[in-house]
Amino acid sequence: MAIRRDALAARREVLGFTQETLAHQLGVELSTIGRWERGTLTPQPWRRPDLAKVLKLSLEELDGLLSAPRTVASSSLVTRREVMVDAALLTSAVMADQVTGTSSDHSPQDVRQKLPGSRVTVTSASALVTDLHQAYQAARYGDVARRLPAVTTAVDALIAEGFASERRKALGLQCSAAVAAAKLATKAGDAEAGWQAAEQARVAAEAAEDIAGRAAAAYQRACALLRAGRGEDAEQVAVSAAMSMRGSDPQSLTWRGALTLISAIIAARRNDAAEAGDRLDHAEGLARLLGTDGNIGWTAFGPTNVLIHRVSVAVALNDPNSALATAERLDVTALPVGLNGRQAQFHLDSAWAHAQLGEDPQAVIHLLDTERVAPELVRANPNARALIQDLLARERRRAVPGLRGLAVRVGVAA
Repeated sequence: MAIRRDALAARREVLGFTQETLAHQLGVELSTIGRWERGTLTPQPWRRPDLAKVLKLSLEELDGLLSAPRTVASSSLVTRREVMVDAALLTSAVMADQVTGTSSDHSPQDVRQKLPGSRVTVTSASALVTDLHQAYQAARYGDVARRLPAVTTAVDALIAEGFASERRKALGLQCSAAVAAAKLATKAGDAEAGWQAAEQARVAAEAAEDIAGRAAAAYQRACALLRAGRGEDAEQVAVSAAMSMRGSDPQSLTWRGALTLISAIIAARRNDAAEAGDRLDHAEGLARLLGTDGNIGWTAFGPTNVLIHRVSVAVALNDPNSALATAERLDVTALPVGLNGRQAQFHLDSAWAHAQLGEDPQAVIHLLDTERVAPELVRANPNARALIQDLLARERRRAVPGLRGLAVRVGVAA
């Protein structure tokens, strides 16, 4: 029975190839590419070096994409683990440079050697993944980058070496770790690595028959596509995934709401205020049904997060007055403890809105609040740095106290 090679198709798409353009590049028939991706035909060995080169893969990585994910799970895990560790380490180096001023000089082999020698359990792996997501939501991105390779390797080892009865739980953890990797890569501006990690999450979720995991993977795919400038594709992924979550249980409401919020942001970025507003209203209704500011699936979805997204949508629509009017209705302290990244986004959006209206002192206050709750975000976020530079260019020191010191700490002024 043929097994679709969705990861091969995803790799082609993230590099911008259609089946037709890839066929032209390789000098093969269009139908050949389709058969490779459907799993009804395997590229001949003499074709593989050219295919790997065009897809920017090693031959081992290509072999991993060509292998059937379910029938060769044990042997393919080593390749998948190595690829994920390599990608995570590259992201780690980028993020460490951006947010901590340090560099990562560890090789994947170094990381594997540092793993504990005792057998990984579902409980211990779950704790590692939980810590990873908590660190991300606390906006400790450098910490996440340093931990990610070891966590990914530990979870993959659990699948390869753990009990068969625990396989579904282990696959769920693999999905969750890959989601964290996707978040970090997208945050670092690496859309391709974000897409690849989201695809890893999708494959694991499907193997585990995990509906929430598939929704989480779809959310990250949408984020990566949006980061890559492919808003139409991102919107299609988010809307389709939201429609597939039909239940009325808290988990279904949460994921439908989270996916609706990202689709509202996408609509705003293409300047469709009406559609963005409709989606925000729909998400608000789902949040009311949920009835609380929760954090199911590390989404932070709830009434307060919907309002935060209303502010972000107004910013995307270049409407500072609406952004601030919504911000006045917000109490970010209502969010669950530890959601520093969400709080920081609210303050950063508010700072932009005040700056657009020439209210520089208020803008600086919000920037200082952003730094207080998420200092790494201010240093790494290009929008935050650009806003500080703009404020600095029109600085009146008596009217804008604190701006010069913030600029120095962030590194945009000496």
